[in-house]
Amino acid sequence: MDDNHKHPSNSGEMYSAAPARDERAVFRKRVLKIGGVLILVLVALFTLPIPFGSLKIIGSDKVTVQDVMVAGDIREPVNILQISTEKLKSRLSKDLRVEEAQVSYELPFTMVVRIVERKAVAVIPAQFGYLTLDAKGQVIASESAIEDTSVPMISGVKAGNILLGDTVVDQPILSAIEYLNALDESTFKNIAEINIGDPESIMAYTVSGIQIRIGDGKDLAQKAELTQSMLQDIKKTNGNVQYIDVNISSPYIKTDVMPEGKPYHNGATTKDASSTKKDDIKKDDTKTDDAKKDNQGHVENKR
Repeated sequence: MDDNHKHPSNSGEMYSAAPARDERAVFRKRVLKIGGVLILVLVALFTLPIPFGSLKIIGSDKVTVQDVMVAGDIREPVNILQISTEKLKSRLSKDLRVEEAQVSYELPFTMVVRIVERKAVAVIPAQFGYLTLDAKGQVIASESAIEDTSVPMISGVKAGNILLGDTVVDQPILSAIEYLNALDESTFKNIAEINIGDPESIMAYTVSGIQIRIGDGKDLAQKAELTQSMLQDIKKTNGNVQYIDVNISSPYIKTDVMPEGKPYHNGATTKDASSTKKDDIKKDDTKTDDAKKDNQGHVENKR
């Protein structure tokens, strides 16, 4: 009794604390229930065949959604939460049509696969047909006849036992590819053939038949730049052009008239038609008879 009278507030505090503890307990139970439901939903989304989101492919007309699903081992219905992006990119990189694959997301629930396609740079005769090479010299297509006439042919040599997906290692072929890679798009489209029968005297030909004397496989980037500027200069040249020489030290244009010397970016000047340099007339000694026939058809197709 005495204690109760001395501490009248203890009883009230005990009665008020009990409901507060009950409310906190109810709140914790509610949070646990909601959390449990969310966990179950997430587990279901990540494991069960429940449709969630969509796939979108951009950057390629050749690689389809079905191709991506096969590469990523993606099953119907599509659930983007169950797709391994690293596995998908790794497997797509092995597709010969794909140079690079990038994966991103768009709201609300869309997985975007951006495809960078491998681009054909040249066609080369092989033992049983023609091989299409990309910028790194990898074989990305093999046909019995030339299918893509929009890229130059590498002539004067036949590829050996190279299979689809292999990368060429012959230096003359790689030199031709290096030269073609260094050209701008407009000049590249104007090249019909590049002959490497003599690696020390590489020659290219435009779709109109102008011979480009490249020489050996050195300084190919500079020679490509000269090719671009000299082909532009030809448009202003009077008379028929027999050939152009992209020798770094003394580039010149050979025509059937007497043009004035023209300085180029490297300080060298073009020589006139009276040049005493040998082999003023185009010679195709390095071509085999078979290569001539194939190349003639290729040039006609590209025209």
